[in-house]
Amino acid sequence: MGIPTTLGRFAVKEQASGWGTPETVFANANFLEAQITVPTPGQMSVQADVMRASWFATTRVDGGKGPTEISLTMPLHGFSTAAPTGDATEHPDALLLRSVLGGSAQNGYATDPNGGDLNTLNVNAAIANIGGYAVLAPMASTSPVEYSTGWVKTKTTTAYDMQNNFALTAAGATQTPDTAGTIFGSNAVFLSNTQPTPFTMEWLGSAANVSFRFSDCVVTSATIDLNAREQPQLGVTIRSANWTNAGSAGGGAPSPADLANRPQMPVVLSDNGARMVSSTGEQKAGSATITMTAEVADEINYDAPQGISQFVVLKRSTEISVVAPALSGATANDVLANPTSLLTPGTAAGAVQLDAGTTPGRAFSVLIPAGQVKEVQALGDTNSLVSITTVMECAIYSGDTTDGTSDPVMDTPFRIAFL
Repeated sequence: MGIPTTLGRFAVKEQASGWGTPETVFANANFLEAQITVPTPGQMSVQADVMRASWFATTRVDGGKGPTEISLTMPLHGFSTAAPTGDATEHPDALLLRSVLGGSAQNGYATDPNGGDLNTLNVNAAIANIGGYAVLAPMASTSPVEYSTGWVKTKTTTAYDMQNNFALTAAGATQTPDTAGTIFGSNAVFLSNTQPTPFTMEWLGSAANVSFRFSDCVVTSATIDLNAREQPQLGVTIRSANWTNAGSAGGGAPSPADLANRPQMPVVLSDNGARMVSSTGEQKAGSATITMTAEVADEINYDAPQGISQFVVLKRSTEISVVAPALSGATANDVLANPTSLLTPGTAAGAVQLDAGTTPGRAFSVLIPAGQVKEVQALGDTNSLVSITTVMECAIYSGDTTDGTSDPVMDTPFRIAFL
């Protein structure tokens, strides 16, 4: 194709040598499946306001490149089309979320379930540092096998006690873990004070001479939209300190991406494993938006190629906004859908868990172990029906316990899992 069009591919890859050294080689595993956008490189334009003989433009000097901001939107993806045979691996979606949240770790795969109860998974040989992770456990008496996500709150000998109960059946019956099958672990992405590792984002256009690399990148905001009857969507804003026009030398004219092992998450339906659950039980929800932000400062330095040596995170914040249909016969347990008792700011919401998908390799879960209401619940209109919007943020949390070894995931106030 001789004329550049909006066809192309994006890739992201963590910079192995850190700040100032962009990546230049990208494998199919690094490519994103994002919606169409054309990134615009940014560069300062410097002009002194000097005396002149007439109203002509004075000398203009090209300044430093960046910072450049790029926004991408994409379906949320799993990391494997087949059932994993070991611990979860990091894929591009998880890399982007780790950039904004700070940390990630993988753990939990096992083949020795030994039953349990409504919120406990028993195993034959416990993983010592399982505390804080999410696991996808096989449920008993289901054919074909169904799975449910639990976040490990307490590890005692060979028992994992979860933050919340395992999922109910479609008929509303309780479920317990099976005594056979596979326990699938998670790539847990969690809120921490760790400074981000930069990554390089490459855009290959449709023509051989269209190739741009944006380096020293971090994610400054990310949103995940989980709306009933729709596909989960991930949106990110990327801040880049430098860019290079690689032109023909960078490749361009990409071949079709091999995304066979990049499954898109299923539509948000209870049939696909979607649920909203808290310490008072499963909750009604029509839509949910998860918002994560990182406030960064540019560290200005002569030594940096374009004058910005790194982006330093000053603050991270997370929240979940849930819209639920108001219930006329709501009980005290229906905390997200009770119009007669609106929650006020600062109200403790307990362990808030949101699941989307329960197929190994393309399952997803979010946990705020100690949620608190950010603002008074708001009444609204959704399809001419009364709805209630609840915004929750993460409070301080220190409730994870173990008789094994501790792990950085334990006691973190906000976590996302790909299972």
